[in-house]
Amino acid sequence: MAFRLVTARIPHPARFARGRRWSSGARILKSEVPDIIFHFAVEDYLMNFAKITSPLLYLWRPQPVVTIGRHQNPWKECVLEQLQSDQVALVRRRSGGGAVFQDPGCSVFTFIFPSAAFDIDRNLETVLGGLRRLGVAAEKKGRNDLVYQGKKISGSAFKHAPDRQVSLHHGTILIDTDLTALQRYLTPDKRKLQAKGISSVGARVMNLREAFPSLTHQDLCDALTEEFRDREGASGPVEEISEQSELAQAKAFQDLMAELGDKSWRFGKTPEFSHQFETRIDGVGVFDVHLKVVHGVIEDATIFSDALFPDVISAAMTSLCGVEYGRDGIGAALKGLGPQFTEEGPKKTLEAMTDWMISNVGD
Repeated sequence: MAFRLVTARIPHPARFARGRRWSSGARILKSEVPDIIFHFAVEDYLMNFAKITSPLLYLWRPQPVVTIGRHQNPWKECVLEQLQSDQVALVRRRSGGGAVFQDPGCSVFTFIFPSAAFDIDRNLETVLGGLRRLGVAAEKKGRNDLVYQGKKISGSAFKHAPDRQVSLHHGTILIDTDLTALQRYLTPDKRKLQAKGISSVGARVMNLREAFPSLTHQDLCDALTEEFRDREGASGPVEEISEQSELAQAKAFQDLMAELGDKSWRFGKTPEFSHQFETRIDGVGVFDVHLKVVHGVIEDATIFSDALFPDVISAAMTSLCGVEYGRDGIGAALKGLGPQFTEEGPKKTLEAMTDWMISNVGD
């Protein structure tokens, strides 16, 4: 491709407040830092400390790492002993979704938009358009996957900051990742495999290099950059972010790095469960519920899930604490969350989870 990448230093977040009009304010960032915690900190910093008034695209890739969704159980999702033996990091995202292995052969895109303009399909169309520029006729399938010739090449996860009216969508694109690592490090839920009629994780994914041997991470970045420019009007240079960037030197950024790398965040708490039940709900996700009940009252509620709307899961766990154990108490607590989640995706997740939990709790 003839596109030439131009780099520049990202300004201090205060300067985002003086951003240009939408037609010229869309921005593209890129980084070659290998540490995925750095990239998650960039995402959090932009969402929480920058004034996002226009679309933003961030392109990056990590060193070998397994990332899990905000509410997933690492002991259930991963082969921790193998991760430790191979010195592969385990990192928990703030977004939802399932466990994923990533390495330099796995390119990542991050969209950050003002929530009023956030549209998952719009983002995925940008990715599909970029792939078409490379001759890859991919298509959307299922919840938010992209496939090529029937095999998955991309998955996505999301998070929102309602108080700041900013939303994020990040996803992977498999170019030349180690697909055998999926089987070494992850322990996929058997119900997912049975529901999709497959025998292993590796059987349903593919690297684009299998069909496009010369494709590189830089090729993909160039194509996504061009597509994003055309769709969102990004006219400025691609801004390179490194550990020496002004953004990365900010105390708030360093605090985010420390928090995301802390063991208590990565592994969470494990209460003494007194009632555990789990299921997979088609089109919604896997739910693994643990309730600690003391004197007929739920003292602690932990819900592990790969559902794409983590705010629903967080609200459910909070609402269940202090509630009388039983269908009436649990039903009232979860149904009371209805006014908070009126959009189709979160609403469907809450309703499906509520109906299932009520049906699995005996009075």
